[in-house]
Amino acid sequence: MMEAVKAAASAGLRLAWTAVTSPAARVAAVPRLARACTTIPSKYDERDPAPLFFDPNVQEILKRVTGRNYDKIFRRRYDEKRLSPPKYEFLTDEELGELREEMEKKAETLLQMPPVVKQREPILDVLSRDPALVGFDTCRYIFTDITYGVTDRKRFIVVRDADGTLRQASWEERDRMNQIYNPQPGRKIRSHRVFEEENLKNVLDREEYEFVLDLACAQFEPDDPEYQRVTGRVYETLEARRCYQILHSTRHYGPLCFYLTWNKKIDNLLTTLIQQEMLSEGADIVRLYYLIHPDSKSAGHHVDLSLPLETIKAYMEQDSLQRAKLQLAIQAYQEIVQQRHQCQEDVKAAHGL
Repeated sequence: MMEAVKAAASAGLRLAWTAVTSPAARVAAVPRLARACTTIPSKYDERDPAPLFFDPNVQEILKRVTGRNYDKIFRRRYDEKRLSPPKYEFLTDEELGELREEMEKKAETLLQMPPVVKQREPILDVLSRDPALVGFDTCRYIFTDITYGVTDRKRFIVVRDADGTLRQASWEERDRMNQIYNPQPGRKIRSHRVFEEENLKNVLDREEYEFVLDLACAQFEPDDPEYQRVTGRVYETLEARRCYQILHSTRHYGPLCFYLTWNKKIDNLLTTLIQQEMLSEGADIVRLYYLIHPDSKSAGHHVDLSLPLETIKAYMEQDSLQRAKLQLAIQAYQEIVQQRHQCQEDVKAAHGL
C-alpha cells in the first residue's frame, strides 16, 4: 500500500484515499459498487454507432425530424428553478429579428442531443500483486488523484484490495470517486432508485418518458451500460406503444429515431408519420435508414426531396418488415388527399369558380 502512495507522490500527484473502515461496512458497501445486471442487452455492443451518429448528414436529418415546436421547447419545466415574470416590450422589425435569432440559439441549445456511443469495456488492469500485504487490513483502499483541472476520464484512480492486489479502479468505482471529489450537478453517488426495474416500469406506465431520459443523462455517462439499459427500455416502450410524438421537439427524439433505425424498427414510426401526414419526416427517416444500412435493398433508390411518398414506397416494397401495414397507411393517406381535393373542387364549383 505504502509503495503505491510513494510512487504517486513522486509523480507530483495530490492523492486522496478512501477506505471502508470495518468488515461489516465493507460487506455492506461491496454490492453498491457493482450495479445490477442489465435485463435488456445493449443495442450498440456489436459495432460503434458514434461515427455514424456524428456524421454531418445524419446530424442534419436528426435535427430536421426533431421539429421546432417552440411552445413545447420553452414550456414551463418542473426543475425547481425560479420562474421569471413575463416581459412585454415594443420592438422594431429589426429588433424582433434579432430576438428571434437569439431564441433560435436557445432552442438549439435545449435540443442538443445526447451522444450515442458504444458501451464501454470493463477495466481489468492489474498493476501489481503483493502477497506480503495479504491480511494487512480487511478493507480496500482507493487512491484518487484530485489534481485540479484533470478530466474525470483521465483522472488517476487505483485500488488496493485486501488480498494485496493493486489495480486500476473499475468504472463503478471511478464514477463514485469522481462524484465525491468532483461532483456533477444532478448526479448522485448512488444511482436513483427510479432506475430499478420495478420502479422504472411504474414511471413508464405514467408516461414520464422525458423525465426518465433527462434523469439518465444527468446520472450516467453515455457509454455507461446502465444508461444504455435505461434509454433502451424507454425507447422499446415508446415503440411498443407507438407514442413517439411525446418526445417530438425534445432533445431525445433524434436518439430515439437513430435507435429505431439502427435496429431496423422504423415501420411503426413510418406508419404513424403517414397517418399524421408528416411525409417529409417519414422520407427523412428512410434516408437515415439508407445511411445506417447502406447494404439495404432499396439503398440505391434515387431520393427525390420533392417526392417523399415515393421514397417511403421504395423502402416499403423492398425493405419493410411490415409491408401490409405500411401499404394500408399509404392507401388511407392517398384516399384522404383525394377526398380533400374533391371537396375543394366541389366548393369552387358551388361558388362558380
